[in-house]
Amino acid sequence: MRTRFWGVRGSIAAPGPETARYGGNTPCVETRTDDGTLLIFDCGTGARKLGIALARRGPVRAHLFISHTHADHIQGLPFFLPAFVPGSHLTVYGPAGIDRSFPSALGGQMDYSYFPVAMDQLAAKVEVVELAEGEFTIGSIRVRTQFLNHTAPTLAYRVTSGGASLVYSTDHESHEGATWRPGRAEGTYDDADLLHPGDQRHAAFMRDADVVIHDAQYHAPDYPAKAGWGHSTIEYAVDIARAGNVRRLVLFHHDPSRDDAGIDALVRAARIRAGALDVTAAAEGDELVIEEAADDTAAPVEGPRTPTLQTRARVLVADDDGTIRQVLKTVLSGDGYEVIEAADGAEALALAQAGAFDLILLDVQMPNLDGLSAARQLRADAKFADVPIVMLTGRTADKDIEAAFAEGVTDYITKPFAVAQLRARVRSWLSRSAERA
Repeated sequence: MRTRFWGVRGSIAAPGPETARYGGNTPCVETRTDDGTLLIFDCGTGARKLGIALARRGPVRAHLFISHTHADHIQGLPFFLPAFVPGSHLTVYGPAGIDRSFPSALGGQMDYSYFPVAMDQLAAKVEVVELAEGEFTIGSIRVRTQFLNHTAPTLAYRVTSGGASLVYSTDHESHEGATWRPGRAEGTYDDADLLHPGDQRHAAFMRDADVVIHDAQYHAPDYPAKAGWGHSTIEYAVDIARAGNVRRLVLFHHDPSRDDAGIDALVRAARIRAGALDVTAAAEGDELVIEEAADDTAAPVEGPRTPTLQTRARVLVADDDGTIRQVLKTVLSGDGYEVIEAADGAEALALAQAGAFDLILLDVQMPNLDGLSAARQLRADAKFADVPIVMLTGRTADKDIEAAFAEGVTDYITKPFAVAQLRARVRSWLSRSAERA
């Protein structure tokens, strides 16, 4: 499995002499497996040069895996030359969005107001496939997907071919609270010691991978001003890779304001923290090779399928602060959900028991019945065994987070919250629930 970096910068392209060594283009990564299958991860401005190189060989067959539809990850598609070559065949995969479908979000940047050629006018055959979490095969290649913690529905991709494994995981932020539980033994990286189950899932997704390409836009001192923006620190990237027993970590999605010397400094800091973990920073033009071997144990699974999406999910919102309830109702109703309000835990419990809900949002501190007690009683009822229960609270102490998960809470989000991140987290839980139904 051979991988080459064509774009490594996050948020916006940042060309110039100060970024010349690592590169200024936004995300685009090319991978070829031993059988010649071409995989492309994201289609930022780096896709332009990749497209020129590919088109020299004539028509192209490629699979494009889009993490999400923020501009820096799709802005290269209108300039990806194989899309204009007759006989080329492109399959583009990506997550279903919040307020529109993946195809409409992807093609929207090529509407007449923004670009002279529409998606349906491209000379190549272009198939667009919406994905949720799951697993499928492309020939002998196995692909797994998992939602990340970002400000829009975003997928990580794990590709396995011939026993070699590559994880592409960008635009992800650590979950609420500290990364590690209090009392963890110094120098241990057991994923069971991760405080938030979301981080445990993330470590499990990359478990034993040969290479992980991971968002590492920030250094710990940067983070307080960037919390809720949906990106990782190098410290988190290293810790989560060690928890997942990753063999090689590639720092990715470099901040547009960080010059080459700044990235060098991040790499040095990451290596000090990494122990035996091999850490590098992605640079345009860099190539890495993962040796493949025969692997007859991976049985084929069905191909990718459009995810099940609830067209009118019912969400119960319980908070004694009427302003918070109004904000949540406005935001979630705008995403097409039916929102029912409760002013305290007792009312929330009565409404839940009387009706059917696809997701429940609870504050912790409420009169009559607090959120933790409400969650405990809901989980005791088989009717709510699989309903996501999300705590939305001002309590930020690690012990509060641990207590919530001990009561069977699905997710924990602290106030003040980033509206965009809340929307994405709600959508990802609803998508998971719909797939299980």
